[in-house]
Amino acid sequence: MTKRQKSIVLGLLLGDGHLEKNGKAVRLRIDQGLSHKDYVNWLHNELTGLIPSKPRIIRQRDKRTKKVYSRLHVSTYSCEELKNWWDIFYANRKKVIPSNIADMLKSDISLAVWFMDDGYKRNDCAAIRLNTDAFSIDEQSMLVRCLGKNFKIMARIHKKGKWFNIYLPKGEAKKFSDLIKPYILPSFRYKLL
Repeated sequence: MTKRQKSIVLGLLLGDGHLEKNGKAVRLRIDQGLSHKDYVNWLHNELTGLIPSKPRIIRQRDKRTKKVYSRLHVSTYSCEELKNWWDIFYANRKKVIPSNIADMLKSDISLAVWFMDDGYKRNDCAAIRLNTDAFSIDEQSMLVRCLGKNFKIMARIHKKGKWFNIYLPKGEAKKFSDLIKPYILPSFRYKLL
């Protein structure tokens, strides 16, 4: 993987991307809604050499509602390098934030991919939220410290309903938006301040 590809994979692992382990082999799986076709195509192009086939549409019936949902899917080849990422980002087959995340997360493009996957601008105020509720409070705290140390972005953990997420208030959200804007695809610009 190139340095840029590693940065993109890191952003995906912080967001919606996930690794699948099948025996000793590991691959990266990307699933997005049909409205994000340009994003999936961009990822496919950026990860050239790692992905064997073009994105495809998967249709799946929800057993509870009987509705059929469609999504775009792409997977990489299984490879040793992704096995190393698995060892860092997974514990008991669950995605986790590694304790050395501040040593890893240093690229603006990683933040941009993470944001395109799992971030949004709040409508009621000039703030940004990163959906990190799948991670523990301790893991989210590590990410908050990393944003401060490596990017000078002063985020905090914010409760939304029964979930906790990373929250960037007005001034910090603007700094964050300015930092990642060069990498944000046009269809995601509405999320920026």
